[in-house]
Amino acid sequence: MRRGIYLFWAFASLAACATAPSLPPEPLADDGTPCIADRDALMAMDYWTFDQDPAGSQAVYGKPGCELIGADLIRDYHAALREKGEPVTHTFPQGTITFGETGEITGLYWHEGQIRAFEGQTENAKSLFRKFIDADRNSIASNRHYALATIAFLDSDKDALLMKRAALAAVVPEDNINLGVVDGLIACFDRPYKDAYGAVECDRRPGRQSVTP
Repeated sequence: MRRGIYLFWAFASLAACATAPSLPPEPLADDGTPCIADRDALMAMDYWTFDQDPAGSQAVYGKPGCELIGADLIRDYHAALREKGEPVTHTFPQGTITFGETGEITGLYWHEGQIRAFEGQTENAKSLFRKFIDADRNSIASNRHYALATIAFLDSDKDALLMKRAALAAVVPEDNINLGVVDGLIACFDRPYKDAYGAVECDRRPGRQSVTP
């Protein structure tokens, strides 16, 4: 009798192992380390730490091989904020700033979109950049022109890119960083966004040396 009970549980255990779904492999960086060491800790961070601190989302998408894992993390974190639906604030020495009244943060759309654009997910990136524009509660003209210039570059529409460059230049000083980025997109128009945005020979940000391509 005891033998029969033992065999029953043994077969039941084998059946459970055979039918249990296997978990997807943990995403690894190019160096073999996990892309995300502690997801729960990242998701529990306040917005400013998650977005701006090197120990936040940057610690994920900054690892070679983990860029899109980082983009997905930003997507999930932002979705959790929007579902919570509460004001997102941070207190600086100068005072408290509210980044979003209902959990929607324009900067998170931008940062996720930029990573996806760097990694060639162009359509997804453009959709996120448009959400960035739509969610801009302050209707800041310079932000809108910069985003539209970036979308024009991703659309390979040089005429639109030049038009948005002119619109941006009309509302910001000559040494504006975003204007320098747009000038880099123009200088390296035929190259991938990641190169045009950050390659040394494309860089037109003020105060940085660039090499004419």
